[in-house]
Amino acid sequence: MLNKIKFFISNFKFLYSFLKWLKNNYFNTKIFFLIPKNEINNFNFKKSKYLTFNKKNLNYVILANEKDYIFITDKNISKNQLKGKLNNLLYLIINDGADLAYDGNCPYQSEVMLVHDLKKYSQKFTLELYPYKFFYFYKEFNIKFKSIGINHRKYNFNGSFILPGGGLTIGDSGNVNFRLNFIPDLSNKTFLDIGSEEGYSVFNALKKNAKFAKGVNIHESEEYDYFPRYLVPKRATGRLEKDKEETRNFLKKIYNLENSSRVSFDYKNIYDLGNDKYDFVFCFGVLYHLKNPYLAIENLFNITKETLLLETQGSFAGKNKFSVLLSSEDGFVRHSPEALKFLLLKAGFNSVEVIFSGVNKIKTISNIVLKATKKIKN
Repeated sequence: MLNKIKFFISNFKFLYSFLKWLKNNYFNTKIFFLIPKNEINNFNFKKSKYLTFNKKNLNYVILANEKDYIFITDKNISKNQLKGKLNNLLYLIINDGADLAYDGNCPYQSEVMLVHDLKKYSQKFTLELYPYKFFYFYKEFNIKFKSIGINHRKYNFNGSFILPGGGLTIGDSGNVNFRLNFIPDLSNKTFLDIGSEEGYSVFNALKKNAKFAKGVNIHESEEYDYFPRYLVPKRATGRLEKDKEETRNFLKKIYNLENSSRVSFDYKNIYDLGNDKYDFVFCFGVLYHLKNPYLAIENLFNITKETLLLETQGSFAGKNKFSVLLSSEDGFVRHSPEALKFLLLKAGFNSVEVIFSGVNKIKTISNIVLKATKKIKN
């Protein structure tokens, strides 16, 4: 229902922009407290006022003493909880000599850090988006940080999602709940995720009772699909393979799946997926990057036993409902929802439903999700 409301509002450009501004300035629950260095041992919440974490208020931080600290948190947390959380974080700052201390089990990414380091961050990234790209920030500036709870910030995530301990990962591509919400109960089903990155969809499928879940990725430095090939960038992605593998191993550990036969990861290309078939195939954010999306669709049909869930960036169909958009932006071919539905049926699926479409006259490029099913053979 929420996605439908957002889609309806997105048809009205001024209203959409106004509501976005309103959310960022008046309904933003992310807040911060400035803590002078000389008050680090006796900071008083009652005498201190929080500021909303937005561009205007963050100017105060830029002007603050570099040796002061900033406590970033959320106003949904009660003041009593905030006091206890702050005391625990300051203990790591004072006694362990950390530049930054964060609560790895907090869904609001609560932390204390030096103003000096936040200024460093602002030299590389948009300040109001902090802690976006934290992994690259701490690597470049050698930030010394400690955690209460799960220490997940030393790993490189593509998606932001809640971990078993309650903490929220910092993903390069932002919140992935939109994707995860499409995964149904998978009792006694096998699951394949194509382009699985660190495997957030794989672990979510296991939480939803899949008997086996597998994630596949390509070796991006060698196989990244690009047209024309001679213009392929040296670094198709900022994420190194070793970092992604370390992150997957970390997730196996915290999900208690280190030695489990229920989960597997492999390197496979969508053009060569092998002969294994899976009850439920999940392919999100892949198709619009490909030079040959039609071969990919055929291969998806061949490995699917029952259901394929396909998400990609689509284009506004206009008068021609079977339109295709060639784009100079990231990605290559973007089909209209109707065109993709036609192609999936032509590939052999018995039934295809567009279960989400964000494209319209204003948002000419947006996400679309299709569910394609086969008749189950007895």
